[in-house]
Amino acid sequence: MIETDYFEAREKFESAADAAGLRTMRMRVAAENQADLFIDFAFQKRDPDRLLVQLSGVHGIEGYCGSAIQRQVLSAIPEGGPSLLFVHAVNPYGMANYRRANGSNVDLNRSFNLKPVKNDDYHFFDSYLNPNSRFQFYTGKLAAAFARLRIGELRTRQAVASGQMDFPHGIFFTGKEIQREVQHLQQILLSHFPAVKNVLCLDIHTGLGDWKGEMLFVDHDRETDSPEFFEKIFGRKMNVPDPEKGSYSIHGRLSDAIRAALPEAKLRYCLQEFGTLKASAVLNALREENYEWRLRPAGTLPSPAVKQAMLDSFLPDSEDWRAHCVGLGIARWKQSFASLLRA
Repeated sequence: MIETDYFEAREKFESAADAAGLRTMRMRVAAENQADLFIDFAFQKRDPDRLLVQLSGVHGIEGYCGSAIQRQVLSAIPEGGPSLLFVHAVNPYGMANYRRANGSNVDLNRSFNLKPVKNDDYHFFDSYLNPNSRFQFYTGKLAAAFARLRIGELRTRQAVASGQMDFPHGIFFTGKEIQREVQHLQQILLSHFPAVKNVLCLDIHTGLGDWKGEMLFVDHDRETDSPEFFEKIFGRKMNVPDPEKGSYSIHGRLSDAIRAALPEAKLRYCLQEFGTLKASAVLNALREENYEWRLRPAGTLPSPAVKQAMLDSFLPDSEDWRAHCVGLGIARWKQSFASLLRA
């Protein structure tokens, strides 16, 4: 069963970590008028040189699938092997409030920027992505269509999804400072695993790609041999973002925050993405949610219609989809664990 309530999911994660004998810690990330929001860490120090990390909830609502995977993994932890770290709900505000962004409207996988982000094309799509009225839902769509024709498909994808620093209430906002959630993750890594030499990180996401599809993104530009490394472990081709071939690259990746915390370690990072609905349906859900978020009182939950649209986009109500994705999440963790046993 996959919960759709942050507090229930968190309680079950803590219970699973305790049953597995892992040490647990929590760090508060209060937002708006909500105080009981925490990132939970479960870890076990084994091999001082090798560390396996699994993250859930970097994009808030996407954490429900990741939470279910983590609990299943924790129910059958093998003896020995690398040190382990499970991070539950990197973005607890987003998970609790069915948002993708955090309490400051920041996309945490685009937020580790040490210099200003330049994305001049985003303004062409602002009225479409972040309409200020119901009327603008339609006029913005027309403006975006003209902009897409003018600048082309490749620039459009990069403009919309790579991250932007100029529209604080807009989708894919990078923020203008390093976020608390990212700092907390870095603090745990630096405090408990400062001397680790090899880190393998699995970061679970949902919402992008074909129904029940799995995409495995690697940081080819940071570790040029990562595609081959993971292909050997997982037995399939990796997804290497290349804007020249139709995909987009993003600013301020969370993986770079991990590298900054452990600069002497070799980081192998893989973002595991499970596909749900068509991209247009997911984007429409994000537009509706962001529009309502700007209007509703701080700390209140979204309307039932918006909540359902977000769940449909990031945690479909399909037992087949859920079982398939949880199974793949467990399998990738086991394959990663086995690879570190051999390292």
